[in-house]
Amino acid sequence: MKRTEPLRIDEILRRMIDATGMRPEFSRRSVESMWPAVVGQHIASYTGRIYVQARTLHVHITSAALKEELGYSRPQLVEKLNEAVGTNVIDNITLH
Repeated sequence: MKRTEPLRIDEILRRMIDATGMRPEFSRRSVESMWPAVVGQHIASYTGRIYVQARTLHVHITSAALKEELGYSRPQLVEKLNEAVGTNVIDNITLH
């Protein structure tokens, strides 16, 4: 079948990710990379390792006071991160 209309690069990438079955991994990595954009650069500067495991985002915070403060806003952070990625990737955040 011959295609007459060109495809946008984002559409090509989306199709490739879906065709290879990499969508779940791509979504997990997207949440990890969106952390600085959602919480801001100042808070991100106190962040160490970030990873998603079993629908939980694990974030290592170097400041005990900031860790306590972020603990109160976990539900809002989960909502904002899922919204930023465009799909429901995480259900919880664990602060270490």
